[in-house]
Amino acid sequence: MPLYLHKDTRVCTLSKPYFLGPGSARKHEVPLSAVPCLSYKRALNKEVNQVQSEAKDLPNATIETVKENIASQNLSPEQLREYCQSLFKFKTIQVMRFKSWSERRRFTKKKKQEKQLQRPTLPDGTKLITFPIENTDTNETSSPTTKREWIMNPNGKSFICILHEYVQHALKMQPTYRFSELENAATPYAATVSINDMKYGVGYGTSKKQAKSEAAKNTLEILIPEMRSKITTDPKTGSSTSKDQDQDLSFFDEIRIEDPRVAEFCAKTTEPSPHDILLTCLQRNFGLDDLKINYQGNTSKNKKNEFTMTVGKHTATVTCQNKRDGKQRASQAILQALHPNLKSWGSLLRLYGNRSVKSFKVKKLEEQEITLLQSKAAVNSPNFAILDKLKLELNKLKEKRNSIRPIGVFIPDKEILPKLSSSNLKNVDL
Repeated sequence: MPLYLHKDTRVCTLSKPYFLGPGSARKHEVPLSAVPCLSYKRALNKEVNQVQSEAKDLPNATIETVKENIASQNLSPEQLREYCQSLFKFKTIQVMRFKSWSERRRFTKKKKQEKQLQRPTLPDGTKLITFPIENTDTNETSSPTTKREWIMNPNGKSFICILHEYVQHALKMQPTYRFSELENAATPYAATVSINDMKYGVGYGTSKKQAKSEAAKNTLEILIPEMRSKITTDPKTGSSTSKDQDQDLSFFDEIRIEDPRVAEFCAKTTEPSPHDILLTCLQRNFGLDDLKINYQGNTSKNKKNEFTMTVGKHTATVTCQNKRDGKQRASQAILQALHPNLKSWGSLLRLYGNRSVKSFKVKKLEEQEITLLQSKAAVNSPNFAILDKLKLELNKLKEKRNSIRPIGVFIPDKEILPKLSSSNLKNVDL
């Protein structure tokens, strides 16, 4: 294929450009070299005719005038249109001509009004929630890949109504609430939302109704992380759904629960590891004494380390590099099995992370308690009240660690054992 280059402007083209001059851009003769595909077809036909004429004894002589030469080397606008119609699908459009801009504006405004009358529209600023619906009908003949969606307009609805509608349509379940009374004059009532025997959002308030609304709002922020940024205020109570403390977790909203990079990201952001998240989940929902974690490591046929974790009726087996990596990745798989309706790691951090352990008001009360203990210190003597408080917290931490002990043995790759020194073999539990 020939390539034409204009050296001054460094412009390349596959068709030979031509100078139009004072001629009309719409009605002028187009050179055949400007249409490479048609020029190539005619050159092939000409070559075939020459071969056939050379096969004869005497070639035929041809006489061509200047007009015939121009006609053979150029295309009229009609010829070019006919050729393009054989290659492309043409579409006829209607072009309106107006005498003035005011007439054009009136015509455009009239067309817009006709479209608005034909099709109803939602008010400006309306935000819709779209979520997939699980197919629970086993007798349905549709393919399993068919996706069904439910569109919900949250305008004018409370958080409780939005949560119930979302859980009933998307998860085919019913949320339940558990209320408790606190020894706090500011927020004496607390409400916890449970879905499929798993605890989600917790809310506090001066009444059970307010606590229930706060719990529903926190649950929606866990199930639908975009609720914090898209739907900012409650239409009835006017409370804000976005939290400053959740802005740091927006990075984890793009990471799925079983992503192998989760443990590394949690370590860099000082968030709890997947295994710590799993222990917190079991402690809140089941209790560590009733539900134990079983570990088992072995080597597969391909000489790869496998780590198996069993929690109740859930079992996860992952391929890992070492025991620590396998422990974290298996915990992620168990967490995904316990929370099938959660997709991102950010939702789990809001549910069991550092920010979910204590509310702001509880932390404030603890700070006030420590401040009172500091005021009890005597002059030139140790503050025994602070020391007793520190001793109590350390004992709680010790009891928590002693109650969680790994069960099982991790077996490393057999090829690694000969490479270990005798000093390192003493530390390996076989």
